[in-house]
Amino acid sequence: MSSYSISVLNSSGAPANVAIYQTYPNLIAGLPLVWLLQTVNDGNTNTYNWSIDWALNWGTSEQPLAPGVLWSSGGPIQSMNPTAAGGNNEMGVTFSNGQFQTQPQAFCDPQVPSGSMLVTTDSTFTVSQSKAMSLAVYMNSLPAFAMQGKPNGNFLFDTHPTYWICTTDSKQGVAVSGTFVSSPTKFSFANGVTSLKYQLNETLQFVPI
Repeated sequence: MSSYSISVLNSSGAPANVAIYQTYPNLIAGLPLVWLLQTVNDGNTNTYNWSIDWALNWGTSEQPLAPGVLWSSGGPIQSMNPTAAGGNNEMGVTFSNGQFQTQPQAFCDPQVPSGSMLVTTDSTFTVSQSKAMSLAVYMNSLPAFAMQGKPNGNFLFDTHPTYWICTTDSKQGVAVSGTFVSSPTKFSFANGVTSLKYQLNETLQFVPI
């Protein structure tokens, strides 16, 4: 399991809510969620640490998934290991006794491509019943990206996210778009590199250091 970190020195002149979120370029539908979030006081350096461990889950929200809506988990988190032979890579969602349920729970489906994770839904619920239900991929035991749920469907997640660092007034778990974050800056780790350092300057730009 690979571990990574990013440190942020806040030189902006005021405390800043610094967040990390993920986008999945191969997914047309869905929204990133505020994944990691810390308030960094002016002059302080805070570090974000995470491991590349995967999970899937479903959840319901007060309203259909949209920017600004807080996502919350509904079922038990299903740990996945989509790059290992025989590792869990699929789960299902059904509807029973007026509520959603994880069924079947995590298992290995040899038909799912290596590096992908699949959520299947059945026909026990309607489009109307699933308007406020969504499906999320987790990393480091935290929801990172969610897709609107629908009945009788297949929802495929890959394991190649793009990382962004930003400032935001949103809470952790809130679905974000460009209007809900400020100064989004894409970052990546070169081969063999597991830690990065940034400075948030007085114009709220993230500058590598």
